[in-house]
Amino acid sequence: MDQSEGAIPVVEKILIIGGNAAGLTAASRASRIDPRLNVTVVEKGPDISYSTCGIPYYLAKMVTAHDLVSYTPDSFEKERGIKVHNHTRIDEVAPSRKRVVGLRTDTGEPVEFSYERLLIATGVIPRLPDIPGTNLTNVFTLVNLQDALRINAVLDKVTRVAIVGAGYVGLEMAECLHSLGKAVHLYEREPHVLPGIDADMAQIVEYELQRFGVRLSTSAKVLALVGGEGGVTGVKAASGLGIDPADMVLLDTGVVPNVELARDSGIQIGGTGAISVNGYMETSVPGIFAAGNCAETFCAIRRRPVLNYIGTVAAKQGRVAGENMAARRTKFLGAIGTTVLKVFDLAVGRTGLCAGDAAAERMPVVSARIEAVDRAAYFPAARKIWVKLIAERESRKLVGAQVAGYGEASKRIDVAATAIAAGMRVEDLAQLDLAYSPPYGSLWDPLLIAAQAVLRKMSL
Repeated sequence: MDQSEGAIPVVEKILIIGGNAAGLTAASRASRIDPRLNVTVVEKGPDISYSTCGIPYYLAKMVTAHDLVSYTPDSFEKERGIKVHNHTRIDEVAPSRKRVVGLRTDTGEPVEFSYERLLIATGVIPRLPDIPGTNLTNVFTLVNLQDALRINAVLDKVTRVAIVGAGYVGLEMAECLHSLGKAVHLYEREPHVLPGIDADMAQIVEYELQRFGVRLSTSAKVLALVGGEGGVTGVKAASGLGIDPADMVLLDTGVVPNVELARDSGIQIGGTGAISVNGYMETSVPGIFAAGNCAETFCAIRRRPVLNYIGTVAAKQGRVAGENMAARRTKFLGAIGTTVLKVFDLAVGRTGLCAGDAAAERMPVVSARIEAVDRAAYFPAARKIWVKLIAERESRKLVGAQVAGYGEASKRIDVAATAIAAGMRVEDLAQLDLAYSPPYGSLWDPLLIAAQAVLRKMSL
């Protein structure tokens, strides 16, 4: 795009649909690389650039809604020089004309934008269970900041809350609502909470929930939400007798990629149900990119696309897309599903494959779980921690790790994620040179102890 002296520079139009992690990261990166680009962001909702992961702490009244918002449309334009049109829903993409059309949701005014390169970052939509009562008043999903504001508006009026689904959102919200003095009943259809970890680790989480008085029903099939004109009044589950009373219900029953716009535009949808992209975040239509929760994520362990709804991954994909829309050639290397969450006093982290994932991939593995303390046992701050490692039997490479404990869990899960990404074998991990000082660690770090336990099992 270099121009000869005296020539009028060509201003290329970059259009981004979606105003949170992936979209705004892409917009900022493209504009930073080439300030000559005319970058525009459109967002269907009123809010941009907010922390979805921080929403439970807003509802627990630990932070304000304002604290969660990094930028408003005006402040983003002022600081980054990028125009943001919020309250703007895009209804159609015409790749042959390189135009999109839509509607201002606040005024009803039709809108149209042209582009040279387009990024679709439309995120996810809730997956509602196919049961009666999901449309009752005080039945909520929690996907965005507006959902949180609606929940917050009724929290002071409710005392009994049912949470259907014990995934990340359900578990964090159980603690949040308990801290507000609500009676919480958590329903999970699978045999244990947090299906992304194994049963022997999930039982530690379940103990923590019960220790704080959260009522927990696993292997629970919810048949209906019951109520009337005044709103929801209870939950009917197959395993229970009668109806469990509830003044509010939160549905943590999953999300699906928001791909309707892409599908209707002739863009290929992958086998996962998300938008198919290559390593450069390019879709099947030239000039159109996709990133974030609506796009497939390459799994560096399975070596194929998967669904991934992690904000850090969305931001990385957005960065890669932004660089490529600015005429660089950068490749997204993939992700392995590294997460950590807080459940009351317990930290829970996971990365890579759990045993169930490995079985689904028909991958023979060896695993071991150990219990240790996170620093020198005699040190006053020493806390209990459990570590589980999973290694592929044939290659001996680490492919998964889970950590739960009252001490420093995130440090261990990050080290394990690094080891997996580096393709380390268990014997390599067992001899990692990790930092040690009694206030911060133990002579034998729990990760190394777990690696040695896996090696012993491999030798049997």
